[in-house]
Amino acid sequence: MGKTFTTSVLRKLLVAAWLLASTYPAAGQGGRIIAPKAVSKLAPALQHASQRQSGQSVRVRVKNTFAFQNWLKETMPQVRMQQAEASDTTMLLSNLEARQIAQLAGCPWVVFVDVPTRVPQEEAHLQNSDLTVNKVEAVHLRYPQLAGQNLVVSVKENPFDSTDIDFKGRVVSVKAAAPPTPHATSMATLVAGGGNTSPSGRGVAWQSHLITSDFARLMPDETAWLRSQKVSVQNHSYGVGLENYYGLESQAYDAQILEYPELLHVFSSGNAGTQTAKEGPYAGVSGFANLTGQFKVSKNTLSVGAVDTSGQVSALSSRGPTYDGRIKPEVVAFGESGSSEASAVVSGIALLLQQVYQEQHNETLPAASLVKAAIINSATEQGRPEVDYEAGFGNVDALGAVQAVQDKRYFTGSVAQGESRRFTIAVPAGVAKLKVTLVWHETAGDPTAAAAVVNDLDLTLQATATGQKWLPWGLSAFPHTDSLLLPARRQVDRINNVEQVSLMSPGQGEYQMQVTGHKISTGSQSFSLVYGFEEAFSWAYPSKNSRIKSNEVNKVRWQTSMGNATSARVEYRWAGREWQLIKNDVPVQQQFLHWRAPDSTGLAQLRIVTSSGQTFLTDEFLISPVLPLQVGYQCGDEFMLYWPKAKGSNQYQLYALGEKYLEPVAQVADTLVVLRKQAHPVLHYAVAPLVAGKAGNRSLTINYSEQGVECFIKQFLARQLVSDTVVLEVELSTLHGVTSVFLERREKDGFQVVKALTPLEQTSLVVTDAAPVPGKNEYRLKVTTEKGEVFYSALETVFYAPQSYVQVFPNPAMAGNEVHVVTLDDEMARIHILDYTGRILREVQQDGAMKSVTIKGLSAGVYVLRVYHKNGSNKLCRLVVI
Repeated sequence: MGKTFTTSVLRKLLVAAWLLASTYPAAGQGGRIIAPKAVSKLAPALQHASQRQSGQSVRVRVKNTFAFQNWLKETMPQVRMQQAEASDTTMLLSNLEARQIAQLAGCPWVVFVDVPTRVPQEEAHLQNSDLTVNKVEAVHLRYPQLAGQNLVVSVKENPFDSTDIDFKGRVVSVKAAAPPTPHATSMATLVAGGGNTSPSGRGVAWQSHLITSDFARLMPDETAWLRSQKVSVQNHSYGVGLENYYGLESQAYDAQILEYPELLHVFSSGNAGTQTAKEGPYAGVSGFANLTGQFKVSKNTLSVGAVDTSGQVSALSSRGPTYDGRIKPEVVAFGESGSSEASAVVSGIALLLQQVYQEQHNETLPAASLVKAAIINSATEQGRPEVDYEAGFGNVDALGAVQAVQDKRYFTGSVAQGESRRFTIAVPAGVAKLKVTLVWHETAGDPTAAAAVVNDLDLTLQATATGQKWLPWGLSAFPHTDSLLLPARRQVDRINNVEQVSLMSPGQGEYQMQVTGHKISTGSQSFSLVYGFEEAFSWAYPSKNSRIKSNEVNKVRWQTSMGNATSARVEYRWAGREWQLIKNDVPVQQQFLHWRAPDSTGLAQLRIVTSSGQTFLTDEFLISPVLPLQVGYQCGDEFMLYWPKAKGSNQYQLYALGEKYLEPVAQVADTLVVLRKQAHPVLHYAVAPLVAGKAGNRSLTINYSEQGVECFIKQFLARQLVSDTVVLEVELSTLHGVTSVFLERREKDGFQVVKALTPLEQTSLVVTDAAPVPGKNEYRLKVTTEKGEVFYSALETVFYAPQSYVQVFPNPAMAGNEVHVVTLDDEMARIHILDYTGRILREVQQDGAMKSVTIKGLSAGVYVLRVYHKNGSNKLCRLVVI
């Protein structure tokens, strides 16, 4: 007991000592975030002798290829070497003995020894798409011209399904070595789906072009190739297992951004949030530092964690810090099944920001650091205050990011060593929170260095009137759970290349943002700076012209900085009518509410009335059902589509799939439409009710030729193939235009009417034949229309088997084949085939109403087939073999 107590006290003292030295403010100045000690030339997985095996492979980066090759031949002649990753300074070595890995680290020509290429894994399949969580839907409605036009996004993993109609006309032709996967197709849909299959199939940048890239190569794609394909965003929703160090891939991605500064790489943080690192400075610290790939540790890229529909960080979402204490992931976004989806959503948002900037700067792409800063600065606080290792700087707000770039709330520039740049902004009255984010993308780091950041910049915010200054937020990086959970504090940051200063209730007036070059190893360092203002309350969903589903539970959302104790009532009203209560005593800080919308169609509003009397209204939005579109018939040159009536709506919009997207083709007042195939050669259609001239919720898109409907007859089936009562089930696709339906049976002189199905009151019918003939009966349906047209179903066969009945077919039968025996019961029976002397030639036992007997080996002639039943009865019939 005493030993346990002593260990606990000692651990707490160590934590406190580290905090005093590195995180808490020193006298007269802010605290500092410092980096750990320098690391080995060996990747963490190679540093322990117990983990090394003979026959192992590694990658090495060298200073001088020729000198290293000579050293290797002399020192390790049995080792095989080949060029790796198309780099003349990176080599793949194989057939290494365990002791030789340590020898490599001692070689003067070796820069770093890394693990070989690992096999990447897709991290989760798409479960639910909801673009309202991150306000993407609000961007689509408020800025309909923003859809990623003329931009290209690369989805790096397995190939996606390029034939999916959601990508129609927008896939950059690339040969894929592997078949498409559902995961890759889902990620491509979230980024850039056109919404042709359904509204949920619309991605964030739904008019951008797509290209696939194989993630089997974990290093970056060739920069020249990415430029030639005009790729400006690349999404990475995959992992290779827990890795938290700055290795060759991290270094390569950071280096590529210097070659191509406009390119933004977006990585999923991973779905290993509950796992514990076994290597590195955070080994054994449960629930932290579990990013799934060293490439996600790179500093010039963006890593994204996942939140659920309520905005809470998912338990499985991987967290930081990185090996050197940096904040990763930088942001989170909605991903029902994990960070894969979240990354894809943010990739799409990045494309929209690039488009906004291009429109302001004559089609010039922005620096990736500016896009990254806008995404981070607009993110809404999530998890612990200001910043943490689970949610980073918060949940991405697409509308806030777009408005920041749209309103030009950004600055770019560069500073040299010791130089400062100041930027002045005017803060209006009533601002609940001011935020400023600095991002710089810089030279690649050294895998053996203590920290990845090479050039260090400092950000401060100052009130011009008072001279008061504020430092950025930072976190304790000490490798202990208690320390990593400490709240953010204002402090000098020496390890991150993202810094953010925020200020609650800043007050109206002038403020200065200052960027200083603290440690610049190159001539100067470029940077991007974004600022923004947050309101005390704002509606997130629904927004103007949002489409709420009638008679379904919808999650309405808002954002607020009000206190936890604030409660409110939530109400709705139809346009111009009285307010109706949805729920009382709703905690405002909850920021969402489940609401079953009324079962009708129309324009509506919501409002929140707080306990202090404040009222916040939404703009008008649409409530409408999702109508199931069905096929009435497709006959000759005509086809008919129909749908149920929407309460409160008398007009409907019909859509057809155009060259790339669904396009409106007709407005109709009826709930059906008949189209001629010659005038409408398209196969894919959808429909939506019209609300005050605006389209409501759109149906799923159907291919009318694949709905199992031909000329009115959807189904015509016998309930049982062999039966003592003939019962047929009929399903018509529609009664519209149908005058009569008849059941017909084949006779010797043709088909004869058995029954007229009148009156026709429903599309599903059960029909019986009261007088079938023993044995085989063939039936068909005959449908006549108002136009005098006649349509027939396919034939349906029923074997009518009354008591004591047995039938054999085919009879005569071809020698060498088999015959089928039909009896009324389906119990086990013994069947004999005998010749006319009574000798048994075949014997089988089978159950089922139809039994099969082989006649292979029987010569042509006449035989007797006898069926013995379980109850002791038997039946005879003649069998002719030819």
